[in-house]
This record gives sequence, structure tokens and C-alpha cells, in this order.
Amino acid sequence: MSNRFEIWILTFGFMILDGKKLAGKILRELKEEIKAKQLKLKLAVILVGQDELSKIYVERKKEIAKTIGVDFELFNFPDDISQKDLEEKIKNIKDAQGLVVQLPLPKQINVDKILSLIPQKKDVEGFVSKIDSPVVCAIEEFFKEYKIALENKEVLIIGKGRLVGKPAAKWLENKGLAFKIIDKSEKDISSLTKKADIIITGTGSPELIKENMVKTGVVIIDAGTCKKEGKTVGDVDFKNICKKAQCITPCVGGVGPLTIACLFKNLVKLNK
Repeated sequence: MSNRFEIWILTFGFMILDGKKLAGKILRELKEEIKAKQLKLKLAVILVGQDELSKIYVERKKEIAKTIGVDFELFNFPDDISQKDLEEKIKNIKDAQGLVVQLPLPKQINVDKILSLIPQKKDVEGFVSKIDSPVVCAIEEFFKEYKIALENKEVLIIGKGRLVGKPAAKWLENKGLAFKIIDKSEKDISSLTKKADIIITGTGSPELIKENMVKTGVVIIDAGTCKKEGKTVGDVDFKNICKKAQCITPCVGGVGPLTIACLFKNLVKLNK
């Protein structure tokens, strides 16, 4: 652990899990590998509509691709595109080694059907292939780097979505670890959050988890992102909960940058 984090713990009593720092380490290694092996890689991203957060994530992917030597192409379609037209557009993308469908998609689109069109060898997000999802990869990187034990802990996953909840549950299940998974609409959610030693959340509900809903010493991985009064916030009331947490990811600079780094890690892994 770096001196920076040791000082932070001694001063404030909690530790911020630095996803930006970990992402930088991974990306530097990927850049070296791509250059050394002369890998010719291209990432294609499909964005439907003009969702503000989606545009931010796409732009970040574009920036990182350029930094590490990966070609990038964005396919931006209007939010009223039909299911049939979107399917045809995806099928016509031939020259990319990695293909990302930026979620969420408009209500008229059958998401499962769209994701099923991604070829396994191009599926950098693990929707149809056996590769770990970037979010799971990011969560695992946090636990490894900061030596956070999962064994014999009360682990709670909040949210059952395809990006965070479902892959995180599958990951823990494959490890043979006990956990509970609930939806954000759980009636008495605080009765479960108060017992949890580790909370992994990804609902996209602004500050759903309050200070009085967690116990002292909790570990929180907040993978939820949304807008509240013009600001980007997570599922957790970070400002107040951090006083009680042992470790916590910030909304900005936490899970997000590390997830994108892991997406490019998957791109290289699929094309070695």
C-alpha cells in the first residue's frame, strides 16, 4: 500500500480505493504489450441516442484507445432507430476486433437480442463469451490490490442488472462464496445493508444507501452512476458514509476508470 493511503487511513480512518491509479497501471502494461507484439486492434462502439453519461464513457474509451495504440470507431445512431435497422447496422460492422454496445438502449430495442449479435471473439464485455466482464475484473483488481478478504464475510450485491449485479453474482458463485443479491426495490433494504461486511452496488439510484444504513468498517464498491442536480453521483452517499467505511470507492475515479481499463484488457486477451 502506498504512503499516500497509509496517511489517509491514519488521518481520516478510512481508505479510498483508487480506481484511476490502478487503471493507469493496467493501461501502461497494455500499451507496452500492444507495441511489443505489434497487435493491430480496433474497438467499435455503438451508441444509440445522446445519453449524457453514455457519451462521457464513450469519449473516455476513445481517449484511452488512442493512448495505448488501439484504433477506435464510433457508430452513433438516433434514439428512434428500429430494432431491425440496429440489427443490420451491427451485422455490417466487420473490421473491428472488439465490439461494444453502449448501454442503456432505448425502450423499443430488445437488448438481449442486440447483445446476442456480438460475435464471441469480439465480446470484450463478456455478454456472450466466457471472458469476465470488465466490472468483475475491476472489482477483483480492487480486492487484490488492497488485500481485502472475501472469505467468511457477509457480502451483499444491490442491483440485478446485466452490467454489475448479474456478473458480480456469477463471479462470487464461481468462487464458492456466500452472498445475497437484492434489487433496489427491496422493502426493508436497510436490514440487509446494516449486516453486510461488503457491499457491491450498481443500481444507478442516486445516493440510495445512506449513512445510517451501513455498519462501521464496511467495504463498499459503488459501481452505480447517475446524475443528480447536474452532478455525477453514485448509489452511495459517499460524503457521509466514508466516515464509517473501512474502504470505499468514490463515484468519480473509482470503479469507472478501472472498468474501462479492464475492457481494453479483455480486447487484448481475446486477440493475442
